[in-house]
Amino acid sequence: MFKKELEELFNGMPQFVQDKLKPVIDNILERAGEYDEFKNEDPEYYEEDRELIMKDVHKVKYLNDQWRIMNSRENN
Repeated sequence: MFKKELEELFNGMPQFVQDKLKPVIDNILERAGEYDEFKNEDPEYYEEDRELIMKDVHKVKYLNDQWRIMNSRENN
């Protein structure tokens, strides 16, 4: 479920951003898949892992926002 949410988020980003950040996005999605699979085995550990994943997601979102800002300035 977590992985699916992140896939939707990343798929909504421009292709340029997806291409440039592909290794990072792939890593985040792999970690999210592991979270979905194992979160019930050790909830405390995987809750911390989820927080770390979200920190990386916020970095990707930040880069996406910066790209949009730069792109909008170029088009004006």
